[in-house]
Amino acid sequence: MSLRQYLIALALGTAISISAWCIVTIAIDPVTAGPLAFAVFYVTLGAGIAGVMTILGTVVRSYRCADEDVHRAVARSFRQGVMLSALFLGCLMLLAKGLFSFGTMVLLIVLAGLFEFLMLSLKREHV
Repeated sequence: MSLRQYLIALALGTAISISAWCIVTIAIDPVTAGPLAFAVFYVTLGAGIAGVMTILGTVVRSYRCADEDVHRAVARSFRQGVMLSALFLGCLMLLAKGLFSFGTMVLLIVLAGLFEFLMLSLKREHV
């Protein structure tokens, strides 16, 4: 699969995910909704954010680092897109429960940074 085909497929999936999130946001009443509705809300939102971040990261890396291996840039962009999406959703869930504060935000950012450091250090050992 070429980079162009990958980006088109990812953009299509992201558009579907964002459309599904919009439908969930419009059609579901949060007061009467059960846990399944909130799960669908968070999953579709997370998939949309991860897709957008992955596309942006891949495009920026492909232009900025033209000499870098495309597969490595795509893998890094996907990992960071999913991580940023999880970070955003974690903050959003904590905010919904009333547990979000500056300290929890810093803790989540530090955990995300440690995860990225772990992934980078594991990649260097296998190279």
